[in-house]
Parts: sequence; structure tokens; C-alpha cells
Amino acid sequence: MATYRALLSLKSSLDDPDSRLSSWTPNTSHCTWAGVTCDSHNHVTSLDLSGLNLSGYLSPDIAFHVYLSNLTLAENNLSGPIPPEISALSTLRLLNFSNNVFNHTFPPELSNLTNLRVLNLYNNNLTGVLPVSVAHMTNLRHLHLGGRKFSRKFLQFFFQNPATLADDIQTLYSLAIVFLIFFNKV
Repeated sequence: MATYRALLSLKSSLDDPDSRLSSWTPNTSHCTWAGVTCDSHNHVTSLDLSGLNLSGYLSPDIAFHVYLSNLTLAENNLSGPIPPEISALSTLRLLNFSNNVFNHTFPPELSNLTNLRVLNLYNNNLTGVLPVSVAHMTNLRHLHLGGRKFSRKFLQFFFQNPATLADDIQTLYSLAIVFLIFFNKV
């Protein structure tokens, strides 16, 4: 699937009541569209749709943007599961889905994003347990999983055995910030 069609597939999965994606039209270059940044070869390298009042779900076709280094969809009303296909984005360095309503479980496939430096899933409705395979994300510097909607069960990875916490995450040697605070869910 071409980059152009993958972006249009993403747009079709979103509700845009304020027409913030009105520049996403078939008769213009995708590199001129709102929130899209391209390199000199017209590859999409950054997609920042934060704070646009979007709702809907994230199309699995996002995985066709293989040159993405930044995927930021923060501060919208996106729901449904986080598509495991995102794990194909091997150049991704920043993934920010904070302040949405993504639900279902944390996709264990995200652990394949070994170049990721920032993972921000703050304030969503994720359930289940954070997979131990997150420890394979050795370039991670910022892990933000806090927020009022996380359950303690989700964070079981960090609290399974507090005495061995350092051993459980020792492979995350680049990690500088871990934010795990949650408020009212048990």
C-alpha cells in the first residue's frame, strides 16, 4: 500500500468534527498535509495529530509508514485497541498516545520497537498486564504509563516482586524516566 493511500486510510478511520484534516485531499501532496512531515524523498517521517479533537480508531494501515520516527496522536478521543501492526515501524523513536481512550490490552508486539526512546501511553484505558518483553526495549529513555485509568493489574510487571524490580528491568539501562502513577482504578 502506498504511503498516500495509508494516510487516507488513517483519515477514513477518524472522525474530524473540526475539519482539522481538511488539507488531506487527493489532489495535493501528502507532504503538505496538516501534521505530516516528510523527508527529501517524500517519506513520512513524522505524524503529529495531537490536540485535533479527533475520535475513532487507529487504522492498522499506520504500519505502512515504515520511515516514521515520530507518531504522536496525543490529546484526542481515539479508542479501540492499539494496532499491533505498529510493531513494524522499526525506525519509530517516539510514540505518544497519551490522553486518549485506547482500550484493550497493551500489545506485546510493541516490545519489538527496539529503537523507541519515548513511550507515552498516559491516561488511556489499557487493561491486562504490561508484558515483561518491554524489557527488550533497551533504547527506551522515557516510559509514561501513569494516569487515572490504568489498573494495578496493568502495572503488575513492575510490582510482581518489588524485591526483584531492578532485576526485572535491568535491561532498560537507558531508561531515565518512569512514570507509573495512577489514581483511582484497582
